[in-house]
Amino acid sequence: MSISNELRDASLRYECPNCHKPIVRNGSWFKSVSTFRCEACKTKLRLGYSAKLALFEHHAKATFSGA
Repeated sequence: MSISNELRDASLRYECPNCHKPIVRNGSWFKSVSTFRCEACKTKLRLGYSAKLALFEHHAKATFSGA
């Protein structure tokens, strides 16, 4: 299963697992990044392929279902 390009320009929201601060970036950013720091708590986060798939699937369901 591959990550869809349909959400590359959409704003996606990922919640820091440490401080729960939302991280909002374009889908293209989430698709290309593997590690980054939360701006709020400075925790180094890793976003693996399975987490990216889940993130994009969650936003696709919300976007394309009209929610």
